[in-house]
Amino acid sequence: MNKYTESDYKRTHQSIIEDMIDTCISKWHDQSHDPLEARVCRNLAYALEDLRHAQDCLVKGSLNIWVSAANEEANRKNTPKGVAK
Repeated sequence: MNKYTESDYKRTHQSIIEDMIDTCISKWHDQSHDPLEARVCRNLAYALEDLRHAQDCLVKGSLNIWVSAANEEANRKNTPKGVAK
């Protein structure tokens, strides 16, 4: 039984990337951070923008492979969708 779809993967990917971008941007704007660390965070946020969409990060056709692997693992663990034991 498949628990995950390619849409689930894409949505989760985008959510994680957006969280990472937000974290980097907040560190960049935080005046208490070291200026070098702030610049690194700014550059990481910029680089992560290019990874916002899952299909831009994966070799063509491999999205199905990752979703299938997640489904196999979920079935082995017998866990409900999105819940780890």
